[in-house]
Amino acid sequence: MKRHLTVLATALTLLAVAGCGADGEPQAATASKPSTATTSASPSPLATPSPSPLVSTSPPAPPSPTPAWTPCDTSLEHYEGGCDDDFIAGDACDASYSSHKQGSLLDAYIENKTFVDAKRLKDCPQFLPTWKKAQTGMDEGSFEVGSEVKPGTYQTTAHLLDGKVIDCYWERTGANGRIIANNFITAATKVRVTIRSSDEMFTSRGCGNWVRV
Repeated sequence: MKRHLTVLATALTLLAVAGCGADGEPQAATASKPSTATTSASPSPLATPSPSPLVSTSPPAPPSPTPAWTPCDTSLEHYEGGCDDDFIAGDACDASYSSHKQGSLLDAYIENKTFVDAKRLKDCPQFLPTWKKAQTGMDEGSFEVGSEVKPGTYQTTAHLLDGKVIDCYWERTGANGRIIANNFITAATKVRVTIRSSDEMFTSRGCGNWVRV
């Protein structure tokens, strides 16, 4: 029994020493503080949704119109003849297409009024506005005012020499061939003249074609 008490006293002494500080004072037990170091997790980047393809609300473009004729010779330079030698509607469209590509459609219509009419252009109506304008035009020569050329202001088409009028002469004459007005133009991009209803004739040489403006 005495031995057991001695062992117990020794254990209590060791326990008391373990619970003291360096100066022998009892040291209060301290609870372990939670670590202040915080691990900040990097926020995952926000997933950017792929943009959905734009859905057009516009109506679909109409298909390109298909000409009712098949060009048989897009290099035509004259209106006489054509694919079938009788200047049918298809030939008029062929020739119009060719002249349009060359930039001389208005002049071609002015110079070939005998061979072209609205009926022959029914299969290529895109050329009708130019054809209508050409009906007011005239080429070179002398024209009787009233019956062959209407009074009004006319302008050259200037297609002969790269858009220039070179060595152009025009005159307006009255009764008995009396010259009312005339002019000789050495070089110009456009030439204008106003034909009066009182004029008898209008004549031009070297000016190219004219069209009313």
